[in-house]
Amino acid sequence: MNSHNNNSNRNLTRESLRRKRTPFYKRKPFIISLILVIILIIGLLIFWKSSSNNDKTHSTQPSHKIEKVKPKKETKKKTSKKTTTKKPKKQKAANEITAKQQENDNKQNNNEQKKTTNQIKNAGTYNDLTYDTDWYTFKISNDVKLIKDSNGDAALLVKYNYTNKTQSNEIPQRVQNTAIMLKQDNQQLTATTAKGDYATIVNSSNNGLVQSGKNFDGALLVKVNNTDSDVTMYFKNIQTNGWLDTTQPLKLK
Repeated sequence: MNSHNNNSNRNLTRESLRRKRTPFYKRKPFIISLILVIILIIGLLIFWKSSSNNDKTHSTQPSHKIEKVKPKKETKKKTSKKTTTKKPKKQKAANEITAKQQENDNKQNNNEQKKTTNQIKNAGTYNDLTYDTDWYTFKISNDVKLIKDSNGDAALLVKYNYTNKTQSNEIPQRVQNTAIMLKQDNQQLTATTAKGDYATIVNSSNNGLVQSGKNFDGALLVKVNNTDSDVTMYFKNIQTNGWLDTTQPLKLK
């Protein structure tokens, strides 16, 4: 058997023997067929890509159908005329007179206020429990006491006698609220409401009118933070709108 194979190999030429021993993937028929397969695949890919692009272009292109559309007639909107009601001439004249009168009154009030401000002689003094200005006088009473307000909290009651020196009616609470300040431990005390026997005098001070040149016995009531620290009263300078250097300490004990 082996001798037969050897004889057959001897009959082959060197070139035939080399080809016989060459692996299949190095042989020309295999290489040629592989190249053809690759070319075929590349051709299929190119065809598929071009066909997909054509589909996209066809889908995105607008249709070329032409539709005849009749032009619409432009309808002009009618402008609605605003109906303005004319005021009667008499009413218009009366309104103009009222406006001018109000303007004159405002100018007169401003001029009077400037004159009174410039003509102030006593802008504010405090001495011996008396706070005095050109506009009003407060005489602080020695009757200063701790009471309970309407909520049951500790409050300081300060009675006073108020004299109105202006030419108009004044409410004592509004005057003392802007002209007098009370502080405890560097904190401003706020007004509170009274109950019982003290409610009458406090409420009348908050709501009552005092005529020009008249005086009134009133009282202020402020809530205190504690019952040990002293309370200090401050008084305003009506010309500079600042506070006087003179103060009144109130001891609660």
